[in-house]
Amino acid sequence: MLRLLIGNDWSEELEEPAGTGWAVQRLLWFARDGDVLVLPVPPEEEFLSYVTSLTGTRRDSLEVVVPPPGRLGTGALTADRLTDPAFVAELRKRTAGRPVGEVFALWPDAAVAAAADALGCPGALEGHAFLTQSGGLLGSSKAVFRALAAGVGAPLPDGAVCADPRRAEEHIVRLLDDGCPVILKQDFGSGSDGNEILGRTADVDLRGARAVRALPDRAAVTAYLAERWDWLTVGGRDRFVVERYHPGSRAYFAEYWISDAGIRLGGHGEMQYRPLPNAQVMPAPDLTARQLDALLDGGHRISQGLRAIGYRGILSADAVLTPEGDVFFTEYNGRATGSTHIYEIVGKRVVGPGFGTDRILLERVWPRHWEVPSFTDALTRLRDSGHAYDPATRRGAIILAAYHPGRKGVMLCFADDTVEAALRREEQVARLFTPAA
Repeated sequence: MLRLLIGNDWSEELEEPAGTGWAVQRLLWFARDGDVLVLPVPPEEEFLSYVTSLTGTRRDSLEVVVPPPGRLGTGALTADRLTDPAFVAELRKRTAGRPVGEVFALWPDAAVAAAADALGCPGALEGHAFLTQSGGLLGSSKAVFRALAAGVGAPLPDGAVCADPRRAEEHIVRLLDDGCPVILKQDFGSGSDGNEILGRTADVDLRGARAVRALPDRAAVTAYLAERWDWLTVGGRDRFVVERYHPGSRAYFAEYWISDAGIRLGGHGEMQYRPLPNAQVMPAPDLTARQLDALLDGGHRISQGLRAIGYRGILSADAVLTPEGDVFFTEYNGRATGSTHIYEIVGKRVVGPGFGTDRILLERVWPRHWEVPSFTDALTRLRDSGHAYDPATRRGAIILAAYHPGRKGVMLCFADDTVEAALRREEQVARLFTPAA
């Protein structure tokens, strides 16, 4: 069965996509023998060879197709690029008349459905009809999430979805008067960029947001909403979420693969913040059996709800574990996330059956001051130092993504027996990538 893999990211319907050619090359991890891959720019050949050496996929069996530049150039797979007649003709040539059996995209966008239509394989894209109506956006909406999660009985932090200042003010003041800090979330914000925390004072633990605002009374709340309304609603386009913030909580996810055949658990883990996303540990550490059951049960319920309305694809249900031991769901992400390729491919395929029992994975998000001039140089340093991943021991550092020229670095994860062992290796690897190296 021929598979068509599409390395898109985000949606033009939400905002103009930035150039993410380095990031979407994580698509290479999902490649199997004979696949056709669509990317906004040619992949970094050294990274492609590295990935296939770990996954066992034959490099020479893969076809990579890059569409002609679109209205924004070559930075992203915009809709005009995915339906460009020259691109469609090239795809037909590369598939050589073989029927496409599966279309897999990083982001469930209407443009992917349009590409499947243009290629004549809508049946290969599960959830095709749903995507033609921009249904994929529902899987990234925090407002839709709260309604759906409440409807299926998944536990939520106290809060509300708001579309007008009066309703928002009432819920913010109610929570603050009860002595609870509040987190506000843009409907489609990602990576904590669309979040702000409010408190009666600024002395609030900052995690999962860029700033804390002190609002000592109702008048301050009214003034804040007047000041930030355009930002919160993206110029009046969206609703936003008012939610009780639980200081000292830990953040977890459970990720599911939703298909016509049913729902399967993909993986789970912890997301760490300082105050923005800083690291991931997989599988989820330090949960009691009851807490893990609550995470998995709530995530499955949410997946069932989204599946019932036609969504097909990957769904990450995010939750917090409060200091009191309660599990509350805070959002979901309907797309291939920054965790998907780590647990599904690096964990299950590269590390193998011991992943989750005698091996864990620790991903670090852009450590400060780490620099390296190229992917090849990074890999050479890891190999020469003995820290590169060793399939024989199933331990070591794995490069997760192509080189990022802006940050002058690569994304790494560490496979080891325990989180503590992975952290020790990270300290040693840090010496390879600091300016002094």
